[in-house]
Amino acid sequence: MAALNLAAIAPRSSARLGIYAVVAVVVAATLALAGWSTPSFLTIDNLFVVIRAASITGIVAVGMSYVTISGNLFALSAGQLSALLGIVYALLVRTDLGVSASCLGVMGVAILAGMLQGFAIAVVRNPIITTIAFGAVFAGLAALISANGNIRIHDATAAWIGTVRPLGVPIQSWVFVAWALFGLFVMKKTWIGRIMTLSGANRLTAAATGLRVEVATATALTMLAISSAIVAIFAVSQFSQAKADMFAGLDIDCIASVLVGGVALRGGQGSPIQAALGAALIALLQNFLLLRSLPTGVRFAIVGAVVIAATSGFHFLQRRGQ
Repeated sequence: MAALNLAAIAPRSSARLGIYAVVAVVVAATLALAGWSTPSFLTIDNLFVVIRAASITGIVAVGMSYVTISGNLFALSAGQLSALLGIVYALLVRTDLGVSASCLGVMGVAILAGMLQGFAIAVVRNPIITTIAFGAVFAGLAALISANGNIRIHDATAAWIGTVRPLGVPIQSWVFVAWALFGLFVMKKTWIGRIMTLSGANRLTAAATGLRVEVATATALTMLAISSAIVAIFAVSQFSQAKADMFAGLDIDCIASVLVGGVALRGGQGSPIQAALGAALIALLQNFLLLRSLPTGVRFAIVGAVVIAATSGFHFLQRRGQ
């Protein structure tokens, strides 16, 4: 009976391949158009810039996809949490703990922050208000701990983590791909991934079936927090400093990536891979517009229009696939 109930609330995914195809075609078309109209776009140096930008946003976007798929819309605290974790990492590196222990300490703080947010959402039942409040707490702690200044580090191991390029590709990009593939495995092959998907598809029915919806929410926020920790470690290691405003705008970029990737806003449909593709598309588009020397306002307007068009188109495809 339980299996029948789970099948009854499982979301249909007949439009998923169509969404993947659309995102892939748009990414390829953006590459072709940008390369044809702007010769400097397809240079090796610029492509590395795009790859690195897509990786930083994409790692957190993959974490954000868990939140959306589990039926909790978005978390508006990822940027503030990333900044706080970056400061914690910098302070730990400056002690005698070493980089490895510092990374473990940051991950521990991230997991605690993610679980607290998840269970708070389960109580308040409003992910937007809850994560805005937590974001304010994280921002306040970041400013307090850093005294509103830069915390600089001088560690060869940390610098290596931030700048190493295996096979000529930034390490952040390798981690981005691995994290997206791991997210696909979690959502498709594990029990908790299945619970997150079912909870997002129909929260009330999932709860009535006996599924622990609050555990799914806490897990989703924890995965986002771990994503924030990964990005914080890489960013602080790369620039050898941490400050309270170093991830301004990260939330908006991640949300745009999730939407452009075609993850269903209502929950229950989508994949971390889609969020990763969305991050790649946003990074390509932003870089192309920057190379064309368009004003900041125009660039924001174009990216916003793309997000609206993509969200509307994917919503149409998802409704047809039901």
